This record gives sequence, C-alpha cells and structure tokens, in this order.
Amino acid sequence: MGGSIPPGYSVEKSDAEWQSGMTAEEYNVLRECGTEPAGRGEFCSFFPSSGHFACRACSFPLYSAASKFKDRGWDAYSKCFYSAAVSGGGEVSHIGVRAHNEVCCNNCGSHMGHVFFESHAPQGERH
Repeated sequence: MGGSIPPGYSVEKSDAEWQSGMTAEEYNVLRECGTEPAGRGEFCSFFPSSGHFACRACSFPLYSAASKFKDRGWDAYSKCFYSAAVSGGGEVSHIGVRAHNEVCCNNCGSHMGHVFFESHAPQGERH
C-alpha cells in the first residue's frame, strides 16, 4: 500500500496500481495523506439535493448529499454517510479515524481529510 496507509482493507492495490488510476495530486491526497489546496476541489460549490459522495479511489459511498455544507474553501460534511458521529482515535461504520483526527475510507484506507469538532458546524462536526 502507498504512503502511510497500512494494509488490511477490503480493497488493496500496489502503489503502481493506485498511481495508474489517479492524477499526481489525487495520489498525494488519497494515498500519501496530503492536503488539497483550499477552493480547488471540484465539489466545493456543488450541493446536490440527493445522492451521496463516494471515495475517489474506490467509489465507496462515504457522505450523503444532505450532510454537505458550505465551509471555508474545502468540501465539508457534518457526518459520515453510515454513522452519526466520528470520534478521534476510534472507528465507526465505513469511515475510520486515524491519529490527529484524519478520516480515511474504511474500504480502501484512502485519506479523506480531517474531522474538526466545532460549534458552528452542523451537529458539531466538520469533516
């Protein structure tokens, strides 16, 4: 597995396999735990009324469209698609949390971003 992603997920590929299906920026964010620059994500201004957002690496559904909200330049969600809450250091159904509140896909281990516990965010969480 690439970057700092440990093995043991349902979807496992070699670094070369991951790289062949992604841009260099996607690989950096998803497999090497990098951060996308603020305001550059293709979904920053996209707010569908239904459906879900899926992992870019493995297409696993992660967040409902209803959980997306306007934030400071990054895609922001109030909760995981299959759970009501994420807590640092633990795991929840389909979304895992690494040290420092990093969120990863529980299907392939790809880095999704971070969880911040903030009073201004819906349900007190911003993913």
